[in-house]
Amino acid sequence: MGIGLLLLAIFVVAAIVMFTRALPAVITLPLMGIALACGAAWIDGGISQQDILKGVLSDGALKLHEAMIVSFFGGALSFVMQRSGVAESAVKQGAELVGANPLPVGVFSLLLVALLFTSLGGLGAVIMVSMIVLPLLATVGLSPAAGAGIILFGMSLGGVLNPTNWVIYKNLLGVPVEDIKAYALVVFATVMAAGCAMIVFELFQSRLVRFEARFVGTLLALVAGIALAGWALVASSGSDAGDATPLWLLWTRRVALALFALVLALIAYDTFHKITRWRQQEVQIRGWAYLIPVVPLVAILLFDLPILAAFALGFVYAILATLRPGSLALSVRALIEGGASVMPAVVLMFGIGILVQAVIGPAGWKEAHGGATWPVLAAIEPVLRQFVPSTPMGYVIGFGLAAPLALYRGPLNVWGLGYGVTAILQSANETSNVIPPAAIMAMMLSVGQVQGICDPTNTANVWIANHQGVDVQKLMLRTLPFVWAAVFVGLAVAAVRFY
Repeated sequence: MGIGLLLLAIFVVAAIVMFTRALPAVITLPLMGIALACGAAWIDGGISQQDILKGVLSDGALKLHEAMIVSFFGGALSFVMQRSGVAESAVKQGAELVGANPLPVGVFSLLLVALLFTSLGGLGAVIMVSMIVLPLLATVGLSPAAGAGIILFGMSLGGVLNPTNWVIYKNLLGVPVEDIKAYALVVFATVMAAGCAMIVFELFQSRLVRFEARFVGTLLALVAGIALAGWALVASSGSDAGDATPLWLLWTRRVALALFALVLALIAYDTFHKITRWRQQEVQIRGWAYLIPVVPLVAILLFDLPILAAFALGFVYAILATLRPGSLALSVRALIEGGASVMPAVVLMFGIGILVQAVIGPAGWKEAHGGATWPVLAAIEPVLRQFVPSTPMGYVIGFGLAAPLALYRGPLNVWGLGYGVTAILQSANETSNVIPPAAIMAMMLSVGQVQGICDPTNTANVWIANHQGVDVQKLMLRTLPFVWAAVFVGLAVAAVRFY
């Protein structure tokens, strides 16, 4: 009872501290873990100093080591794309292709921002992309709020397909990458449809499109295409490991490898052709450079390459695709400065790991204590049985209605208390199997879209709202209905798939 009250008190205090911004999450989360472990040791005499120092602090800080390394390579890849001019050129080239019709421009911008942010990250990348895309959206008549919404939807969509985020769920919940990958495609399809719906709604409000049968048919075809593509990808990636590889997948892989080999040959030819005037040449962005964000994603989705290996491959390809005088220096700077740019996220992962370890307990605790449950878990389990939905319908309705708790650093915020809640739910499964681990992953990934797109406390949201002259709270209210609907759809798919 005492530990349960302690846990509740710590969570409440942490929520207030982060909501009022008295302390950032990067400091609050490890302090939560330390306070919880020390408080539990004070109440329960069976917890030793070694359990706290090694089992919680040392092991917890390294719990997400794989995600930290992947983040490092992701930061390096993002640095190359920004400093080489590939990201800026991609937006400008795409703008010339789409034309001036507001609907295609809006949907294209959404897809392009999503593609870029599968590799890009950080406020610097947000500012760079926004400074190019937002004027383009304004020239075709989209309102400042609509332009801001498109950027936020695109950033979150890119995050869904960013494998760096998948590693965290794999480390924390032990969910196979295949399940995470398949469900990420579901979330991408639903949030993409929600983003398109927001664009259409904004265009109707601005009277930039008319309600015509041809328009409605095009819109329905677009949404149906997104849904079918997502379903096909999920179905293809959901087969058992023992099943034979489908013939179409084998041929797709062969074609992809052949195209990749052709691109590498073109890069080699182009390098050989210009090497005689290496120092005098003008820097040019070649067409194959635009494939940089696609390479690691295809390597994972199509070839099941390990995430870390895929990012390393993407980094090497990025250097080759942007080869120029100074590329060696650029690659070194990318590894140093790009890695430094993701340090806030890495430090946050230290705190998340410590908090999670304080909840689940040191490795080998049960064996060393005759099968006894870690005291924190033992205090949490009775509460979970009463309040956590255990049926598919309760799962969808309960977590769907609770989705706004991801706002304002709430208990479902994935970069705040959310991973602590995740650890609690996962730990309870050891004894009572409250929610399947894959369903926990699906819930956090779906609900995380509310935080990623709508949360007024996000640095990106604040900057974009100020740049567009829109109140950040009003921006939240304009995007939340569409994201919330996508959350319910995503949870419904998860209930069918994982229960």
